[in-house]
Amino acid sequence: MIELDIDSICRRIAVQSPYFGFRSLRQNKHGAIEGEFTPEQPLGHERGPVATAEVGRHLAILGSCAAACSHSDRIYYLATEAHYTQFRQPNAVRFGQPMWATAEVLEHDRRGLLAQAVLSDNAPFVHLRVRYLALAEAVFERLFHSHRLETDEHVGPSPYASLLPLAFDEPNDRSLTARGTLRPECCAGHFPDYPSWPVAIIGYNAVRVMERLLHHIAGNEAEYTIISASIASYKLVSAASPLLFRATCTSASKGLSHYAFSCLVLCGEEKVARFTTEMRL
Repeated sequence: MIELDIDSICRRIAVQSPYFGFRSLRQNKHGAIEGEFTPEQPLGHERGPVATAEVGRHLAILGSCAAACSHSDRIYYLATEAHYTQFRQPNAVRFGQPMWATAEVLEHDRRGLLAQAVLSDNAPFVHLRVRYLALAEAVFERLFHSHRLETDEHVGPSPYASLLPLAFDEPNDRSLTARGTLRPECCAGHFPDYPSWPVAIIGYNAVRVMERLLHHIAGNEAEYTIISASIASYKLVSAASPLLFRATCTSASKGLSHYAFSCLVLCGEEKVARFTTEMRL
C-alpha cells in the first residue's frame, strides 16, 4: 500500500474538509484508491450504517481522488450521472463506525471521467458508477464566475451532520413537493469560494422528500432500504438559489414491499437534477 497525501489530493480535486470526509487515503497494488470515512449524515428511517446519498458523496469523491493520482493540476470534477446498487445489508456495522471504500478509474480523458467504487465491510455491499465532467481551473472559473464568493477557510463543525430545513407541501395522492434553501456555509469544502449545491446534498434532500411520500403511501413511518438509485445532474447551481423538489411514486406494491420513486429538482423553471430510486420496506 502507498499512503497518499490528503492535502495534495484535495488541492487537485478542489474539494476540502468537511465535504471531503476521508481520514486516510492509500493506493493498493492494483492502482485503486482506498479511503476511510465515518458516516455523519442522519439516516432518518433508512436502514443501514450510512445514508445512500452520503455513500454517493464519499464514493464519488474517491473516484475523483483516483483520477487525481495521474495529474498535478487542479481539476473540478462535476458528477453528471451516477448509478447506485446495494447488494445486501452490511454485517455488524453500525452508524458512526469507520467505513472503507475503494475506487478506480474506468475511463479518463481531458473532458471527462468514468469511475466506479465499492463500499465494503469484509466484502462489497454497495457499488457506485459515476460519470463526471472534468473542468480545468481556468475553464471552471470562466463558466462559474457568477458563483464566486470568498469564504472563510476556517473549518468549524461539519454542516453535513445536520438536516437542511425543507418546507413540505401536503402530499397529493402519489406526489409531494418541498422547497429548500442553502447558506454558503452549508456547503463548506465543496469547491471553495464557489458555494454551490453539491449533487450529494441535493440527492440527500430528494431522498428525504421521497421518504415522506413513501410513508404517506404506506400509511406508516416504516424503515426502508434503497436497493438502487440513479442520478442525472444537469447543472451546477449557486448556493444562493432555492430549489424545488418534486417527488412522484412511479410504482407501489404493498404485497411485495417494493416502491419506486422519481424526484425532479428545479431552480425556477430550469431542471437541475433527476433522481430515481427503488425502495424496499
